Amino acid sequence: MCLQTGELFQKGLSKFRDLKINGYNSPLVEELGKEADELLQLQILECKLEGLEPKKCKNILKLPKGLNQLLSLQQLCIHKCLRLVSFEDVGLPPSLKDIKITECHSMIYLAKFQIPQNLGRIQISDCKSLKSLVDEEVVGSSLLSSHICLEYLKIQECQSLTLLSLSGQLLRTLKHLEIYDCLQLELIVQDGFSHYNTNQCLEYIRIWKCQNLKYLPDGLCHLINLQTLDIYYWGSLVSIPGLSGGRRAFNLREIKITDCDKLEVLPEAMHNLNSLEELTINYREGLSCFFPSNLTSLTIWKVKSCKSLWELEWGLHRLTSLRKLWIYGNDPDTVSFPPDVVQKEPLLPKSLTGLLICGFPNLKKLSSKGFQSLTFLESLHLSSCPQLASIPDEGLPPSLTQLLISGCPVLKERRERGKGRYWHKVSHIPYIA
Repeated sequence: MCLQTGELFQKGLSKFRDLKINGYNSPLVEELGKEADELLQLQILECKLEGLEPKKCKNILKLPKGLNQLLSLQQLCIHKCLRLVSFEDVGLPPSLKDIKITECHSMIYLAKFQIPQNLGRIQISDCKSLKSLVDEEVVGSSLLSSHICLEYLKIQECQSLTLLSLSGQLLRTLKHLEIYDCLQLELIVQDGFSHYNTNQCLEYIRIWKCQNLKYLPDGLCHLINLQTLDIYYWGSLVSIPGLSGGRRAFNLREIKITDCDKLEVLPEAMHNLNSLEELTINYREGLSCFFPSNLTSLTIWKVKSCKSLWELEWGLHRLTSLRKLWIYGNDPDTVSFPPDVVQKEPLLPKSLTGLLICGFPNLKKLSSKGFQSLTFLESLHLSSCPQLASIPDEGLPPSLTQLLISGCPVLKERRERGKGRYWHKVSHIPYIA
């Protein structure tokens, strides 16, 4: 509903369930700054507002003092209120369940003293001055409510953020954590994840492009409900705490650790993660000894040498549950995939249903030795292997339903429909691109 400022104040807010304030020259914004104190005290007590969305209110320093009396307010979205510092003098209503803040570049803390105990979701994006969620150095962790219900936290592009929580109390009930592009972030939680029983809740961690983070907090092995750990492009990461050895069974299903160039070793005893199904990692020497045998999906980036992948004791063939294998290579010595070696055991798991081979500059052929045992293979994707020109003499597995070829010009010409040299070997495949 669109009303003039005078109409809005005359009618009051008691009948509004959702209010959006949209900005630059809005008379309503000016009135909120000049006259709202007394008027809101009169009107706010019986307001049934459930959603509030101030946008582009560039002159507002503080939200109205009556905000904490909006007892029906459940969702608050604030966008481009460039001078808004925090809610420290206002407080947030106890009914608030979801808050989203974007491009509020003067905001230093979400709350000075406390967040509402019913607040379940926080999303903060592109707030350049944000240092932390709550100023715990002032309030002290002992004064934070023990009834916090925060379950979802997503923060991105907050370049002054240095830590999420000193004590971990704010993260005690968290289930979902996402952090992107926070270049100054140095600590997630100072006391580790095992403090305040955080291990009972957290299920999902994704942290991308946080160049100053050197460590994940201790106590990862105590996060008994953690299912996904996704780490990408940490320029300073040097180690990851052990992921097994906690006091109870571990439920980790998926791990992604990519483009962390200073990380020298993967977490200890990772091969003991019996529930792990999906693993995405960058290649390093001796890597295959870390593969849990129950993996169903494996992606390896930047393979500089394929040698360790075919080792008899720890090779890929022992991953008997593996269905999807994606290998992104950078090995100039690989000319055959798999290599032509004399070995009784197959080099690839018989269980594979999907295989991607990408980025081997001198790869020339697909080996018969590796493909003859892939009787369940349904999808084969060959990409960015410019020298690849040959497929097995016996053809590709009859189980294939999809063949994708890109960046392999010689092979693509030879499989051309009806006239390519290998067309008779692939014509049985329903989908070819």
